[in-house]
Amino acid sequence: MPIEPLRKKYESFNWHVLEVDGHNIQQIIDACHTARAIWDKPVAIICHTIPGKGVGFMEFDFHWHGKPPEGQEAVRAMKDLNSLRTLKGKITSEHE
Repeated sequence: MPIEPLRKKYESFNWHVLEVDGHNIQQIIDACHTARAIWDKPVAIICHTIPGKGVGFMEFDFHWHGKPPEGQEAVRAMKDLNSLRTLKGKITSEHE
């Protein structure tokens, strides 16, 4: 069974659904506050993310899911992550 459209699946069971940018901590915090205020039904927060965000050779590559980089790959990954620029907690890089 395909996972998409996930929002419609939850809504079909009468859930309140919130969708946020999973890389934006403020949106996640705001969604949690909104969810706490909803008492009449369960709440699902769907966080849209980019797998491997910020690490050029890992972005969108499902092979890295659950697999830590080792050796030179780890060095490259740390270099990519250390070079990320942030603006008010949001990652801003050439990968956006």
